[in-house]
Amino acid sequence: MTSYALVLVSAFLHAAWNALVKRSPDPGAAIHAVVAAAGVLAAAVAVVELSLGGTITARAALLGGLAGALEAGYFEALGRALTAGPLGPVYTISRGSAAILVWPISIVALGERLTVAAAAGSAIVLAGLAASSLERGTSRTAVMWAMATAGFIAGYHFAYKAALLTGSSPAAIFTISMAVAAGFGAVLGGAGYRRGFAAAVRAAPLATLGAGAIAAAAFLMFMYALHHGGAGYVFTLRNTSVLWATALAFTIGDRPGPRQLAGAALVFAGAVLMGLGR
Repeated sequence: MTSYALVLVSAFLHAAWNALVKRSPDPGAAIHAVVAAAGVLAAAVAVVELSLGGTITARAALLGGLAGALEAGYFEALGRALTAGPLGPVYTISRGSAAILVWPISIVALGERLTVAAAAGSAIVLAGLAASSLERGTSRTAVMWAMATAGFIAGYHFAYKAALLTGSSPAAIFTISMAVAAGFGAVLGGAGYRRGFAAAVRAAPLATLGAGAIAAAAFLMFMYALHHGGAGYVFTLRNTSVLWATALAFTIGDRPGPRQLAGAALVFAGAVLMGLGR
């Protein structure tokens, strides 16, 4: 029950920080500033956790680094997707597509069960993705970057789960991941990354810190839930955030159309069915 509650709260917070990034004049730069703030806050939690007896193994550190490399790709792809398209369709396509990727791998690699309910839920999610991708105003570029985002989401999900299986501190694993992700962004993004990062922080320092705190809470709750629950189940429940993202889109001026509303509802229903069929 604790894991279930953590996932649902994490889902709302995850949609909230995505909405805050979308409100920025430059979502691609804002996302990196928010992630840096989240990493610093997560490091503080990790220090407390380790001081209370938590540990971090070499294997977990390496897997955390791998997750960080995948997170770097995720943040870059998500920033580009949010720059190119509305929040609702981008969020629904990226999260829903990742769910379709995660379930088969969870069954093959982690021994999670395939049930009729889970299979039916997957079909409903696919229908929701199709509806969302057809939403007017959603460019092909936005859809392609959202799909790329989904691939990175699935990848870091399994890297985190493998790291957590070592019994290491969830906060410490996530802190290593964020440090690697920030490093990749700074090196690969070059001078443009640094200028955009600085401009985003100068333009809205308190908003950046607030969004970073929300992102850190969302990710850490997800990590603790993943530590105690099955990979496919936890990930599927977290995708109930598509409804929150669709609702929050109204508050930032991205008014979802009928296809997006139908798509989000289908992805939500499919995700719940997949979770119940675990």
